[in-house]
Amino acid sequence: MLTAVEGIYENGQIILKEKPAVKQRVKVFVTFTDEVAEEEKKSMARPSTQLRGAWKDADKREIQSYFDNIRNEWERDI
Repeated sequence: MLTAVEGIYENGQIILKEKPAVKQRVKVFVTFTDEVAEEEKKSMARPSTQLRGAWKDADKREIQSYFDNIRNEWERDI
């Protein structure tokens, strides 16, 4: 019996979109396509469109400044 499960290969790991209905140890074949994962296409297209909440209307300088302030507070001597 053959079972196909979609997944994504990222950072040396294969992440399956669903759990296969297999109960015992079985041999698998992994096939790579030339397609870029849909999630990655969306994030490459316009990362700023993925922002939500307080960040949705902020520009990059504002966001960078916010995190720089947090970093400076974290690293300062107490």
